[in-house]
Amino acid sequence: MPGRLVLFGLAPGRPRPDIVLSGSPERCAARAAVEDADGRVFVLERLSPGQADRRRRIARALAGLHARSLPVAPYRPAPGGDFAPEADGAHWQLAPYVPGDPLPRPNYVDHVRRGESLGRFLADLHAAAPAVHDFDREPGFDLEHYADGLMAAIRARHPRLHAALAPVPPVLAPLFEAWPHLPASLCQGDFHPLNVLWRGQSVAAVIDWEFAGVRPALFDAANCLGCVGIEDPAALVKGLAPALLRALRDSGRLDPENFALLPETLLALRFAWLSEWLRRGDGEMIDLETRYMRLLANSLDTLLPAWKRIAGL
Repeated sequence: MPGRLVLFGLAPGRPRPDIVLSGSPERCAARAAVEDADGRVFVLERLSPGQADRRRRIARALAGLHARSLPVAPYRPAPGGDFAPEADGAHWQLAPYVPGDPLPRPNYVDHVRRGESLGRFLADLHAAAPAVHDFDREPGFDLEHYADGLMAAIRARHPRLHAALAPVPPVLAPLFEAWPHLPASLCQGDFHPLNVLWRGQSVAAVIDWEFAGVRPALFDAANCLGCVGIEDPAALVKGLAPALLRALRDSGRLDPENFALLPETLLALRFAWLSEWLRRGDGEMIDLETRYMRLLANSLDTLLPAWKRIAGL
């Protein structure tokens, strides 16, 4: 794969199999760390069929965010400006390798500084959003349709699981009714602590932008908080979680309409995680997710007052 560096105007060096890459390897057909002749390390990706056009939009968006000093790893364009040049029937992308410190799980949920850094990143992303138009023509994400479709599939294939999840959709009705009208912003789309490269307890770079798009403004915050809570539900009201919300408030980016439905958004986005566990056939995570979703559904009315009290919102 190092030979593909010539597509981007670089002299090939050597492969770096010693480097373990963060993020999901399923975002593309193949990826590897490679070094150019000057010793600089990059992440080279071979895209799956049909990915190139959207990956170009993502690359343009990341270039815009990088120009506004957000911590991202922007893709390098080929000499002609193409962010996904083609060679031998495949499209390729190249990004700088950003080293990161391991995320200490599950102890990271107690880290206030980590939550502050995540919140500042989201605030900066929202501030930069008006200058990024690469996703404006994409259809919005219909969360109600997604959840209904998943529940229908579960009813047909996993009737016991469907019965266990039956209490969840009714409590989401206020969110689904408001969803099309909530103030929106550019969102990373899969924002959680494992999609962050860390330097100490600060964000060094946010990776895996495949689900980026215009969403309700607290979409990313809800997804992140949901991932914190599945480590330990008590973590939703201590450490990282309230620190993230305070950082959004202090930056003027804690939109009141979205915040009023943040617990429901957090719960609704767990359907996407449940779908992933079902796809993988991970019975342990399916059971954990089901218990978590039922717990959230039974305690939605307690989360918002707790956040207001603990985070001073």
